[in-house]
Amino acid sequence: MSVNPIDLHREGRSIAGTPALPVKLWAGIGAIILSVFAWTLFQWVTSPYFRPAPVGNDPIAPTTLMLVHITDIFCGVFSLGFLYWFVIKPWRKQGELTWDGMLALVFVTEWVLDPICNYFNFTFSYNAHFINMGSWASFLPGWQSPGMENFPEPLLLMGGIYLWWTTINVLAAGWVMKKLHFSMPQYSIFVHAAIAYFAIVILDMILELPAVWLDLFAYPGAPTWATLWAGQPQQFPIYETMFMNFNYITIAILRHYRDDKGFTMVERGVDKLTPSKPKQKFLRFLALAGFVNTSYFITYFMPYNWMAMQADTFPAYKSYMRYEICGQGTAYACPSREVPIPNRKSLAIAPDDPRLSAEARRN
Repeated sequence: MSVNPIDLHREGRSIAGTPALPVKLWAGIGAIILSVFAWTLFQWVTSPYFRPAPVGNDPIAPTTLMLVHITDIFCGVFSLGFLYWFVIKPWRKQGELTWDGMLALVFVTEWVLDPICNYFNFTFSYNAHFINMGSWASFLPGWQSPGMENFPEPLLLMGGIYLWWTTINVLAAGWVMKKLHFSMPQYSIFVHAAIAYFAIVILDMILELPAVWLDLFAYPGAPTWATLWAGQPQQFPIYETMFMNFNYITIAILRHYRDDKGFTMVERGVDKLTPSKPKQKFLRFLALAGFVNTSYFITYFMPYNWMAMQADTFPAYKSYMRYEICGQGTAYACPSREVPIPNRKSLAIAPDDPRLSAEARRN
């Protein structure tokens, strides 16, 4: 259990002296969010778009295709192993779901938000040869970017990433902060968190940069000034890892400061609502789901999509990275500095529009 230097008597209380119950607020938010997610997935599964994304006619290198299949297999097997060793085995041993096990399962709910970096503009893509059944993207409330029913959400790859990679990042950040608490006690939590943040940024880039260069996924739409290798298919917007890890460090701080009952600030008060351990666990799960998904929305969705709307470069990509969303054979030119950002109800600039430069018509 993480050390909590904050005096428990400083918990918020109403004027009448009744203990504040943050768990009620966050569990309510979590229940609403998970209900929206469930409805989104139901609409997707029952729609005609619940089918593999189109890969197009462009050939894929045999080594790349083999790597895609190996990645699928690894993620599937590793995810099952992680689920057993990290969630199920401790649960069976202790007779209840551990806090970290609960967090890992909460991160799986966050997976529903994975496509939202394309919410307004097509700026991120996976290799369509990953095992997928299209995407629920266009069924998310208020979705703007057209053609995302063809977006391939990798089931084994990203299902695994949201189960174990996000958990590993948060635990790594927590481990760094704990070590710094003892080795550098003269510095505040803000310094410890900043160091931990940069540590997991590096950890994230160790995963993402090779994947981009190996053609597993790509960031096709990005502002040149904030992008490594801008204009090349391997371009990487540096702000992506910065914003994503804002989310991880926020949750790591939440995890780090638990009280003597093992509750974070969003779970406090749950023991005053019900003495039943299963009901407490359910409410705590909802509260964590509310906080984690709200954090994702604020620290990643909002800043990333603001940057996505500044995208001014879209290198030439193979059809299995475009899936008939934009480019030749579709109604939409791919995003560039010359193409206004479309939505599902707007008029579209075709990819062969004579007003576009040769660079904008490469796809």
